[in-house]
Amino acid sequence: MQQFPTTRKARSWALLRGSTVRQVLARSAAVTLLAACATLAQAGQNIFYFISDPGDYIGGGQEVIYTDLEAAFSAYDNYAGGLSASVITPGFEHWWFLDFAPAAGTLQVGTYPLAERFPFQQPGHPGLSVSGEGRGCNTLTGQFTVRELVRDTVSGQIQSFAIDYEQHCEGFQQAMYGQLRFNSDVPVTGRPIRLNIEPANNRSGCVEAQGPAGTPITARVLGLTDINGGSALRYDWITTSGASGQGDTFSFVAPYVLNSPEPTLLTLNVTDLISQETRTVARSICVTDTVAPDIRILRPLPGELVVGEDLILDVSIRDAVDKGIDHYDVFTGSSYRSPLNVRTGRARQNLVDKPRADGTIQTTITVRATDGAGNPAEQTVTVTRQVNKTR
Repeated sequence: MQQFPTTRKARSWALLRGSTVRQVLARSAAVTLLAACATLAQAGQNIFYFISDPGDYIGGGQEVIYTDLEAAFSAYDNYAGGLSASVITPGFEHWWFLDFAPAAGTLQVGTYPLAERFPFQQPGHPGLSVSGEGRGCNTLTGQFTVRELVRDTVSGQIQSFAIDYEQHCEGFQQAMYGQLRFNSDVPVTGRPIRLNIEPANNRSGCVEAQGPAGTPITARVLGLTDINGGSALRYDWITTSGASGQGDTFSFVAPYVLNSPEPTLLTLNVTDLISQETRTVARSICVTDTVAPDIRILRPLPGELVVGEDLILDVSIRDAVDKGIDHYDVFTGSSYRSPLNVRTGRARQNLVDKPRADGTIQTTITVRATDGAGNPAEQTVTVTRQVNKTR
């Protein structure tokens, strides 16, 4: 591991010890976050800054800066061709661990979208993990950008780097945005580009498919200003599905492909028309179908008295996404697989499971169907049957 001593520049930030950025700003309204962070990253500084959305588990909704005055910074190569780092305050009062890995090869300057939790990322995905103070994600999505990466030309050891990241735990929209500087003079920029994506994710961590084609998505930029605090910004959106647009709000359809593991990548480039700086943020949007078919038993009705041997079953089975359900299963003591009209989602049949004796009996009918995504559905109805076979 490599560690760097406190520098003279960092000593000017002694007031930050134990303070959040909000607390520092409260002391002096004249100090802005952008100016403060730009001052920090000079002459090879060690800086860890993050801002966490309310509800984000890892960052706890905080906005915090650590410099090498408050914490020891270490960095080393990890086995996956990337790098790992730690930020630890004296006595382990606060501790953070950060891991970054490319999808293949070795880490280089550039942007790495569609990241998954390191070291469990799937093939073809970069690895990312930011954890600390006893909190970590079970699963995550995100991205990171390596803005600087310098190695010793002889030993290959890490000399300096600058990485910005965005991390979402458990598929939630709330994010932790961070910037790590290791012996780097790359400035810590102002607050991150924050996106609100609608609709929210379902229990699988993806947006719910609303039809065979996919789901309409609306992305909005939240509270972003130019370097002077104004609105002189240009927004350029593009997706891997071929959609593009401009403006601070963008809508498109994220396609649904059955059993496809690949999400749609939404990329936004924001150009400050005053400073001419362009920043990029990307968000992966997957679409899944987690809603079971809607089964309705139209006949017989619950508790209905059915006289005679004929028992007519009339069902409707519909699914918002899978329009190809062509059969269903019926259980009445015996089991049947019956065809379903794909176009109408309807079926009508006379159940052949007839009573073996005269009299009044209770019969329970169970109808089951499964859509193409594997979501099962079941409905039951119990009726009274009255049969007189001696007449």
